[in-house]
Amino acid sequence: MITRFLEKRGLWLSALLGILAFPPIGLWPLAYIAMVPFLFTATAASTRHPFWTAYGAGLVFFWGIIYWIGFNSGAPWYFAWPSVIAMTLILGTVWGFASWLTAAVNRRHGPLFASLTFVSFYLLEEIFWGTGEFSFPWANWALTQTTFLPAIQIADLGDWYGVSFWVLLINGLVFLQLRRMDPIRSWRWITAVVFVLPMIYGLVRMAQVDESGHRLNVAAVQANTPAEIKWQMNAEEILQDHVDISHELLGEQISLLVWPETAAPTPLRYRNWARTALNELSDTLNAVIVTGATDYKSAAVEDRVPYNAAFVVQPYTAELQSTAKVQLVPFGERIPWQKTFPFLGNIRLGQAEFMPAEHPTVFENTGIPPFACLICFEVCFPYVAAYMVNHGAQILAHITNDGWYGDTSGPYQHLYLSRLRAVATRRSIVRAANTGISALILPSGRFQSTLGYDQAGYLKGSLPLRSDRTLAVRLESFWYPFYLCLLLGLLVMLRFRRAGKAGGERR
Repeated sequence: MITRFLEKRGLWLSALLGILAFPPIGLWPLAYIAMVPFLFTATAASTRHPFWTAYGAGLVFFWGIIYWIGFNSGAPWYFAWPSVIAMTLILGTVWGFASWLTAAVNRRHGPLFASLTFVSFYLLEEIFWGTGEFSFPWANWALTQTTFLPAIQIADLGDWYGVSFWVLLINGLVFLQLRRMDPIRSWRWITAVVFVLPMIYGLVRMAQVDESGHRLNVAAVQANTPAEIKWQMNAEEILQDHVDISHELLGEQISLLVWPETAAPTPLRYRNWARTALNELSDTLNAVIVTGATDYKSAAVEDRVPYNAAFVVQPYTAELQSTAKVQLVPFGERIPWQKTFPFLGNIRLGQAEFMPAEHPTVFENTGIPPFACLICFEVCFPYVAAYMVNHGAQILAHITNDGWYGDTSGPYQHLYLSRLRAVATRRSIVRAANTGISALILPSGRFQSTLGYDQAGYLKGSLPLRSDRTLAVRLESFWYPFYLCLLLGLLVMLRFRRAGKAGGERR
């Protein structure tokens, strides 16, 4: 009776279990069984249209995770809600194609190969939608484990890809047990080993990585400026709010102070009053200050190409260093694919239309150890942080403005994605968010301290510095082709297996 229910309604149960497993609800154990009902339905003989059946359930699943995009107060409702609907309609195909291929393999080769195909293909779909200008690597299965630290420590080996692969593999193994694959004891042992070993690794690594002989005194400011009126307020008033909070740190011996994304809502490079205020604050605190702001490479009106930037102000010098966002939010900050199709730059959907930087910047010779700054959802992309660490960054700043989405799931999910990035790179992260949630994150992913949503104040602490490079960082560009080859190898093997069977039957 249970099997029959799973075969007929399993997809909808998977959607529900999956939503509950993701933050902010964060019932992480559900992730290990969430896709088991999906596999029962996909491999059931009674499932006539595996793509469309799964596509409908996929819409529910992805909507439950990314619905918050529709609450974007920085865009008119007639842009915000159609954008989340469009994204959901696109991402729903992840479930549709995974179900279709799983069903096809099951018909020809049985549940074992169907399960293996599902694991490798689903992960490849996640990677595909997390790559390129159109990417939005948010609703991946690794995120479900970020509320339980031991489970995500393997991210320092294979980044979020490895964590997602592990979660999906457990689902596949549990499915095979429930399908009574023989010998059932062997599958139980395999499942136990696959589950337990990463957990043991996680517990061991958590006890090691936060220990460091070198530490840096840091602070993050959260002024809680309402995002929907930020660009209507006086820029000097907003800047002064951050200065006033920062002055409370006087005497705390802070070496690095981080303000949020566009904390200075003005082209800082060309505003002497803003630069003067920051220089005076930096001198007073004797601290390096990182702040988000807009930037132009030229003051001439006809050459003004805007960047979503971060500036670094050092004590006792007027020198101003900067970096700019490499990975822009598709349609929110820039229409994708303009290099290939330049006419797309003429489309106006309410986006900021920033220019992406060519590569991140690692700040050196500032009086503190080398560091770099992730801007907004760049924290989701392994290649951005890997570049920073490979070029010497010993600690990372992460500046963001999640206030556009209110007190929805978005800011909480973004916080946990920052935790995952800290683990994958084994770097401490100073996270400053305009309206929250700001955090000081240790290399193990532990939150040393946090400042909640819709609060004003600051965080201060001492974070470890690290100069080692994890396997995930060293092999960042390896994982996409690796999982692609894994899937292609499996499909080629199945092809030859079927051909071999056919030849044997003819003989």
